[in-house]
Amino acid sequence: MAEDPGWFRRLVVVCVIAAVALPAVRDRDSFPLSTYPVYASARGRVATINTAVGYDAAGTMHRLSLSAIADTDDPLIAESAVARAVATGRADELCKEIARRTSSAVTRIEVVEERHDIVAWTIGDESLRGRTVHAECEAGP
Repeated sequence: MAEDPGWFRRLVVVCVIAAVALPAVRDRDSFPLSTYPVYASARGRVATINTAVGYDAAGTMHRLSLSAIADTDDPLIAESAVARAVATGRADELCKEIARRTSSAVTRIEVVEERHDIVAWTIGDESLRGRTVHAECEAGP
């Protein structure tokens, strides 16, 4: 009689299940199972957002596109680029880079840190709770 080859398959299945379950059992974010605790924890109602805004000749504020702010289409990358520039003292340099990427309707750029009430923002109410300007520069030709 031939030996049962199924033992090897069962061993592989047990090993895969153990490898997937181990990070959860150890409560540690790791491969192959990531618990992503940064996204799973409760956050406060007020969030700080690093961004850049533009103003036209009449003084009306315009939210700039992600490509104007950081030459990207990813909001996390854009926010991170602005936060890094502010933290490293390069906000003035970033302001000038953004000014080169904006439309001709924008005459002035501000690199800012804004604090918003996320619930108010979500339902369309006034959400701005605080604002710090880290750099300001002229835009245009």
